Amino acid sequence: MSNPIEEQKRLIEKLYILVRKSAPIGSSDIACRFRYFQEKDGSRAVDEQFWYFIDGKRVSALLIDDVATNPMLIVPELHAKMKAHTGGDWQAFTLMINKDGSVSTKFEYPEVEA
Repeated sequence: MSNPIEEQKRLIEKLYILVRKSAPIGSSDIACRFRYFQEKDGSRAVDEQFWYFIDGKRVSALLIDDVATNPMLIVPELHAKMKAHTGGDWQAFTLMINKDGSVSTKFEYPEVEA
C-alpha cells in the first residue's frame, strides 16, 4: 500500500513544476490559486489564477498547456486523496514559490456555520 502523504506530495510537485515552467526567467514570488468545484450531480471543474512579479510589478498570466500536467486531472485527484486521508474538504489552494525559492501551500476550507 502506498503512503498517502507521499502521493499528495507527488501531485503537488507536478503542479509546482507546471507553475514554475509557466513563469518567465527573472520572475519572483510566483503563485497559482486552484479552485475546485464539485457539483451534486458529480460534475467537477477547476479554475486557476496564476501570477508572478517581475521588476516589482504583479503580472497575471495563463499557465502553459502541458498535456502531462493537466490541473483538470491533478487537482481533483489531489482533492480526493486528501479527503480520503484526512476528511478535509477544501475548496481552493494556493501554491506559492517565494523569492527565496521556498514553496508553500495554503488550503481554503468552507466556513462552517455554528
